Amino acid sequence: MVSRSSSCNVAQDQHFLLALRATASAISCAGVATLQARQLLITQTASPLGEAAVVQATSGLATAYSLGSVAEFFLSPVFGKMSDRFGRKPILLFFMIGPAIMRTLCALVEQPVARIRLLWLDFASARAVGIQPFLGMCGTMITDVFTVDQQPAARAQLAASQALGGILGNYLSGWWSLRAGPRSTYLCTAAAPLFSLAFAAACLPETNAEIKDGRPSRDGQSSCSVPDGKTRSAYRTLLLDPESLLIGGALGLYEFLNYAPLNSVAILFMKERLNWGPLEAGRFASGHALAGFCASMLARRLMQFFGKRLYVSVTNLLTSVAYATWAVSKTGPSLIACLLPLSFSGTGGATVLVTRYMERAMQLGLSPGEAMGVRSAIGAVARMLAPQLFTRLWLRAAAQKDQPGALPLGAPMLSVALIAIIQELLHQSSFLVRQN
Repeated sequence: MVSRSSSCNVAQDQHFLLALRATASAISCAGVATLQARQLLITQTASPLGEAAVVQATSGLATAYSLGSVAEFFLSPVFGKMSDRFGRKPILLFFMIGPAIMRTLCALVEQPVARIRLLWLDFASARAVGIQPFLGMCGTMITDVFTVDQQPAARAQLAASQALGGILGNYLSGWWSLRAGPRSTYLCTAAAPLFSLAFAAACLPETNAEIKDGRPSRDGQSSCSVPDGKTRSAYRTLLLDPESLLIGGALGLYEFLNYAPLNSVAILFMKERLNWGPLEAGRFASGHALAGFCASMLARRLMQFFGKRLYVSVTNLLTSVAYATWAVSKTGPSLIACLLPLSFSGTGGATVLVTRYMERAMQLGLSPGEAMGVRSAIGAVARMLAPQLFTRLWLRAAAQKDQPGALPLGAPMLSVALIAIIQELLHQSSFLVRQN
């Protein structure tokens, strides 16, 4: 009976993960497709207003990105506590409604100034109440369902599904925008969250053990609550603990490794160094996403081969090598060569560190929702800083071009290579703190 019950639980967990991966893949596909279509639609909308309007509209997207990250910083802890109180599933479904509404409005409103402002708001809301917190909640649900030993592999499978969605989103967005225009792409990506919401509502269970029959449990406080009943700040608890502080810092730096904040600088770099246009840059972005997908698919086997601690170190080293190669590349083949080490690293180390972070937070008496909120807030700060860092490095390098002692044009990529080394130092230091 015990064996049969255990087999049933394993089957249910795998069914849950399959449904979660399908939902995440669809949301990621629509999100990446929207990212491309947004730039095309805002340029198309602002063009009749003049060149200055195009520049202002495009620069407004960067401001919206930062403002959205600010909102995410303040809202993430709130959503984390709400998921502890009302359940993960209702909050997850809520994160699918906002993008559907905003994308529909962006497509239907035709007045240029109003549409431009809606596109800004759409970009900001995606960070605060859209795809970004949606992915964070997916990670919290994995924490609820799987044991500590199983979580890194489950997170790697989720990351692979997200990467696959990104690959499909890149290709489908470019193809459909060329055929039917970016407005039509927006309407399609508005429908995707609604279909995903219906699928998730039917197939995903509530994973918060404190929620019974869709309502908060009456059993009292969560098993993760502080036994003496004293109120405590999740920020204060985690940031004053050396181990969680170091792990959280390493996790925050992974935001600098994502392609999105580097995208604009990458396009300029490829145009300057290789004379590549948007088509070639888009293909490289798809190749970057494919490398991340391969890394996620290989993560489980690599963790078994190296062990989790060494696996994180190997991925940090390979990431540093990859971006250093990118920074010094002067030909197409040498640029593409950087994708090889990324095919084994990606952001795979994050799957292990997130599990350690959540485990440590629960040891300190926090709930998974509270821990997720703080982690998302740390990520929001990094997402605010990353585009600013890359843009400033590029502008300085471009201004000093051909001057003695000038920054290389690949300075933004070199900064990522350095960040990967810093991550490794934080990773190793977290074990020294634990031993002490």
